[in-house]
Amino acid sequence: MMKRNIFALALALTLCAALLAGCGGASSASSASSAAPASPAAPEAASGARTGEENGGASLDAAVSRLLEANPISNQFEIAAMNIEYDFMLSPDDVVAYKGVKSNDNGDAGLVLVIQPAAGKAEAICQTLQTYKEDQVAFYGNYAEFGQAQANVENAIISGRDNLVVMVIASNECTGDLAPAVDDVMNEYAQ
Repeated sequence: MMKRNIFALALALTLCAALLAGCGGASSASSASSAAPASPAAPEAASGARTGEENGGASLDAAVSRLLEANPISNQFEIAAMNIEYDFMLSPDDVVAYKGVKSNDNGDAGLVLVIQPAAGKAEAICQTLQTYKEDQVAFYGNYAEFGQAQANVENAIISGRDNLVVMVIASNECTGDLAPAVDDVMNEYAQ
């Protein structure tokens, strides 16, 4: 009887080990197979946001610089193609070029983003940025200690014309009204 129980236990353990090894093997194989196609797609996604230089042309650089004069952002994090697609949820096909920075400080929502939209896509980009704004308000609303950041996001400015879209969120260091700076940039760089 004892040998029979030991044999049954050993058989059960062997079957469990085989089952787990089989699951692990399938998981590893699917991970490897899904990683292979993802590699070529990653450069395509990154290149989807067509850009002049690194991630924006000279006019976008100048517009961002002007906005940063009015809205100084501490601990700047440069916005990359991955952020455009996955944080802001913008289609790479809708964005011709972009330039922007956001604060990398915990509890500071400061942001300056300037986008050159594809033809006819400015309104869609503005709507998507409005959704991003609403999501950020909800996020910062979960943390009482981030009340200033939440208020700054609630007062974010999104402005768009056919060839330029701007989103600005005041940093915690910003004390002035950003609307005149956004208007100046739109009047100078959006023809």
